[in-house]
Amino acid sequence: MNELLQIQGALFDINARWDLLADSEKKVAAYVLKEPKKTLHYNVRELAKQSGSSQAAVIRFCRHLDFESFNNFKLRLAKDVFDNYDERYIPDMELESESSPTTVIHGVIDRFQRSFISLERTIRGEDLENAVNLMLIAQKIVLFGVGASGVVAFDFMQKLVRVGLSVFYTPDTDLQLTAASTIRAGDCAFIISYSGEKDDMVEAAKQIRKNKASIISLTMDNDNTIRSLSDISLLVPVSERIYRQGASTSRINQLAVIDILYSLMVSRNLDASIEALEHTMEVTHRNPVQNTKKTME
Repeated sequence: MNELLQIQGALFDINARWDLLADSEKKVAAYVLKEPKKTLHYNVRELAKQSGSSQAAVIRFCRHLDFESFNNFKLRLAKDVFDNYDERYIPDMELESESSPTTVIHGVIDRFQRSFISLERTIRGEDLENAVNLMLIAQKIVLFGVGASGVVAFDFMQKLVRVGLSVFYTPDTDLQLTAASTIRAGDCAFIISYSGEKDDMVEAAKQIRKNKASIISLTMDNDNTIRSLSDISLLVPVSERIYRQGASTSRINQLAVIDILYSLMVSRNLDASIEALEHTMEVTHRNPVQNTKKTME
């Protein structure tokens, strides 16, 4: 691939070489020019269907425009759509119309299975151990996360409360930033952000660092700002691209790490943990008949 092709996106080449394409390939080209963003979601079969062409025509279309593969074509198209020549901007799902439940079930479960295998290779026992040690001696644990990561933070808060730890979390971003600005040395901040670059979470990390509190982060396994500001970095594999339909494998991986941390915490002081869990279970699962009688009285 020459230097000009590395710089230009896909749409430039389609327009420049239109006359070289066969009629069946022009159907593909016309659809791509009309719907470049939608095209990023499709596999070869679906693009052929949407453009009224054939899978063979899609492959020939890519070859005649000197794209090394269909994925390379979508990578170049991502430059036109997002002004960025970066594979992370290609949507992480290849959609097909009228997919059967069996196909979707297999695809989703297969994706999660592969993601868990990657997680086992990525996460380090030593980092988990250090994170548990830090949280257990902290005066207070403050959790940070927004969006899908906020769901994970809320789940972690419920677990920590059940074993009697002092923990705070709110889904309100402004309150999270307020908590970051008032956190103190001796406290522990736990920041969850898949990208590690969420503006509010980066600002929270900077505020926490100023206040000399400890930071544990849970991010993807790459160089990112929040990771660089952390005392302990817990990592999940890079399993999703920046432009995605919604967090799926990243959220599941984050929840798995939270469950691992929680299990380690419980095992540290099993008797006290069982006692705390039994007490919270008793409070939240009272006899419904007794509760009804009290209400009637």
